[in-house]
Amino acid sequence: MTNKIYAPALALSLLAGGAQAQQNGSRSPFSNRLQALHQEHVPVQHPQEPGNAQRETVFSEDFANGMVGNNGFGAWTVSGPNGDVWRKTTTGPTGAYSDVSEAITSATASNGFMIFASDSANTDGNGNMIDPPVALTGSLVSPVLDLSANPFVEIRFSHVFRFCCSDNTPGHFVDVSTDGGTTWPNRFNVENGIEDNVDPGTVEFAVPIAAIINGNASNVRFRFTQDGANGITHYHWQVDDIQINTLPDNELNMLYGYTSQFGGGYEYGTVPQSQMPTSINVGGAIFNYGSNTQENVSMTITLQDASSNEVATLTLPVGTILGGDTAFPDGMLTLPANMPLGTYTAVFTMTSDSIAEDEMPNNNTVNRYLGVSQDLYCLDAMSVIPTGEQVLSSVGTTSFTNNTVDVRLLNYFEVHTEQTFTGVEIQLSSQAQAGSYFIAAVYDTADLYVGTPLNAPLVESEPRIITQGDLSSGRKPSVAFMDAITLPVGAYYVSANLYKENGKNIYVLDDQTVPQPADASMLWLPVDDENSQFIYGNGNAWAVRLSSSPSVGVQEVANLEGVSLFPSPTNGPLEIRLETPGKTSVEVFNTLGKLVQTASFNGTRTTLDLSGNAAGVYTVRVSDGARYNVQRIALQ
Repeated sequence: MTNKIYAPALALSLLAGGAQAQQNGSRSPFSNRLQALHQEHVPVQHPQEPGNAQRETVFSEDFANGMVGNNGFGAWTVSGPNGDVWRKTTTGPTGAYSDVSEAITSATASNGFMIFASDSANTDGNGNMIDPPVALTGSLVSPVLDLSANPFVEIRFSHVFRFCCSDNTPGHFVDVSTDGGTTWPNRFNVENGIEDNVDPGTVEFAVPIAAIINGNASNVRFRFTQDGANGITHYHWQVDDIQINTLPDNELNMLYGYTSQFGGGYEYGTVPQSQMPTSINVGGAIFNYGSNTQENVSMTITLQDASSNEVATLTLPVGTILGGDTAFPDGMLTLPANMPLGTYTAVFTMTSDSIAEDEMPNNNTVNRYLGVSQDLYCLDAMSVIPTGEQVLSSVGTTSFTNNTVDVRLLNYFEVHTEQTFTGVEIQLSSQAQAGSYFIAAVYDTADLYVGTPLNAPLVESEPRIITQGDLSSGRKPSVAFMDAITLPVGAYYVSANLYKENGKNIYVLDDQTVPQPADASMLWLPVDDENSQFIYGNGNAWAVRLSSSPSVGVQEVANLEGVSLFPSPTNGPLEIRLETPGKTSVEVFNTLGKLVQTASFNGTRTTLDLSGNAAGVYTVRVSDGARYNVQRIALQ
């Protein structure tokens, strides 16, 4: 099934920045690492946007004749230093990292489509990626079009792309010229916030160009440009089924709404009652996709409890929106005092003088969801968003090359009233396996922002082993900090540090439903730490939650108990004692998961000498063959 996305003409650049909370594509000083280093790509879903309705098509191209064209206007051309990388195909992408299974699924794909085959262009005759791969730039250029009779139009097309390796996206654009291609002053990013190495599947995308060509529509050209200036070297971009359609007279669209409890664009799924503010930042984006100017536009935000009772409301006047323009209303919604526990729905609706003539009223309302809890603080919104509206992925100990232990998933939390927290809860994906484990930690934000290694947590937990019981009972294991921590007013990062154990992997869900600022959730990789790359932004919300519950971390299914290790720290000797005698093995791992020492004994105690290893923190695994116990010790 093809997803449908369209991009406002003037909103494309605004959505990537500005002062409004919760715009798609927000960036931070941190690069985004979630390209998985050529691991298997992760499909991403998108909300469905307005379709083509009953509009007149004034241009169409299905590439049945390739570059010659099948549109009635003329042939296509290529331009740019690597324009010849554009070509017709019927089979899909090839190359060192691409696969024909990633071919576009457009309506007429069987008779051919165009591909910017950057992966193939960077692959040698033996099927290997050339080293280093070359960043490529090239455009597929339309014939000249006279649109004077129909200037209120959109360009609509099906496409799919996957790209690597750029820390500074975007790199895929539709450019529009009104002087026959002499100049190209109008550029539209068509990536829709998709990050490196993510395959979004085939998407139907539309760019309204009425505001650009109106009054100068007799000499129009458009082109599809991959711009390698940001370092894109591979994989591919496929385009098919291009149409230019007339716009409806009246069509307002609510692009999104947001509920940011503390501002800054951060949208928490659930906030403890003790931390809830008395007002929250709300707003959204309204796009005029029609040809008529819309007058007296306004947005109303109504907050409803689980019984659909209205608990707060705010109307934001917008005024006039010209065709092709986007408005960004923004304000503060006052909440009831001492917000009761529960789940709330923020309903965003809009109106105008012409709303009764709106072509597609089903896109005039959007919802956001938030919760107030007794003791759980969640950046992700999985507990409040209806299941059918959730967009989820997962990350774990096989997601990144050579990083199988101590993969740290960090979420940003603001503390506005001093509070004592006891531990962390995570939500596992179906890929998680019993026997893996994680360690919870809290860090000061300064430890991430100054680019130093994360070696000074404010508090940590003992290892929390994932059991079969965890996997069959909701996949929400929790762990208590070694000591409860009282956090003063400020901002902190809470981490789940993931460890592959004895071939068993741990995976945590990533909530992609609500776009977050890039530093709302962060990724730290141990191998990259060795190479001084430290920390990366995610832009979504890991299912890593902060808890103040006194019962957090109670593990119903015990593993090997009665194991004692001392002293810690040690300058070399380490004594291991068991309450129950038996045949036991011991394995010692360094911080990169490398096995550095082993031992076995039969009885209740043994001593290891670790003095030949470098100073640092080591993980000690003690097993009786069926059960095991994992602890950490410090070597001076």
